[in-house]
Amino acid sequence: MNFGKPGFYFILLLGILFFACNKDEIITSSSAKLEFSTDTVYFDTILAHLGSVTQRFKIYNPHDNPIVVQNLYLGGGSSSYYKLNVDGTPGNSQSNLEIEAHDSIYVFVEVTIDPNNSQNPFIIADSVICETNGNQQNVKLVAYGQDVHLYRNEYIKSGTWSGNIPYLIVGAAVLDSAEVLKIDPGTRIYLASQAFIYIIGRLDAEGTREDPILFTGARFDGYYQISAGQWGTIFFHPNSTGSYMKYVMIENAIAGIQIGHPSSDHVPDLKIENCMILNSQITGIFAFNAKITAYNTIVADAGESLLRLFMGGDYNFYQCTFSNISARLPKYIASGGYAGRSDYSLEFTNFYHWYQYDKDYWIDSVTLKNDLSLNFYNSILYGVKDEEIKFKSVGGAKLDYVFHNCLIKNDKDSLKYDDPTHFDSII
Repeated sequence: MNFGKPGFYFILLLGILFFACNKDEIITSSSAKLEFSTDTVYFDTILAHLGSVTQRFKIYNPHDNPIVVQNLYLGGGSSSYYKLNVDGTPGNSQSNLEIEAHDSIYVFVEVTIDPNNSQNPFIIADSVICETNGNQQNVKLVAYGQDVHLYRNEYIKSGTWSGNIPYLIVGAAVLDSAEVLKIDPGTRIYLASQAFIYIIGRLDAEGTREDPILFTGARFDGYYQISAGQWGTIFFHPNSTGSYMKYVMIENAIAGIQIGHPSSDHVPDLKIENCMILNSQITGIFAFNAKITAYNTIVADAGESLLRLFMGGDYNFYQCTFSNISARLPKYIASGGYAGRSDYSLEFTNFYHWYQYDKDYWIDSVTLKNDLSLNFYNSILYGVKDEEIKFKSVGGAKLDYVFHNCLIKNDKDSLKYDDPTHFDSII
């Protein structure tokens, strides 16, 4: 045989093309079954009116030839709370899905809970059904739902929030100047992303040690339960006076509490007792010329400062702990937060540079000044930095601060600890 003849290469090329185009035979035997990455997909508690995070699972073809899923659908049909997406194609019912040999496809699942006036969490169950060559296999779907009182960009009227059914804030909820909101022990208030509560009137949130009041984010899946910045803040308008918080937990906000504003001369006041402000993305308490009295309260772990007191004010903290040791640091190293914090845990001033927007640029219009009176009694101020206190002052306003019987994390040479006008029995 002469392998140098062109006819041989032509025949060889045809053979290659023939085998290349000869697709593997699709499996039709009922004995060939699919495999799944899980038998049940679980969703953490989902609040009514909010969609869940998307979960996913894989469908595997463990065989040496392709196999076709004739039908893939939700067992609950059109009335299901769930929605499907298969490899990027949305649809709760899909057909003729071919899976290559030793390959897989992704099934993405999300769920939305409708309110049903239930005071207790309820279970929403369904399944994803796969029909292949006469076989019917399924993956179970289980979500825990919770009905809520919904406030979506609306005003709160005077009244009482009780602990039976949680409250969900989407956007903003505003308590106007003439209104008083009382919150009973055990009440849970969930806030969606960027949501905030705006207090112009008076807030009376009084929990108990056994049944504290909770302000936290509205997502419970994955790391959301322990991730800072899940919602905005509780903002006390400069005209708000007489608000009181006792046994209240504020978790995972951008700023736990904001009170006052540079644009106003009014001095809002707030009393805090036995509260915890934890895991704030920016700061625990952010105040402008406000009056705050706090007892036995913990402010811990903030991405920047625990306590920012600007433009003067009147502040007294008794038996309080301010701890910025970032106990949950590992997750923030991965996400670019907390690690390398450059801000001080405590920052205070008797002034503020108020910037205003004029047409197409910012201008520094005025330096606002007010007297500052700041007292810490039997309290702890601690963090991972060598120095955790920073303050500045300008003339024309007082800057009076005193630490009484406190433990302070700060370089011993950075402040004059032998000055009795500012330090009394300091560790």
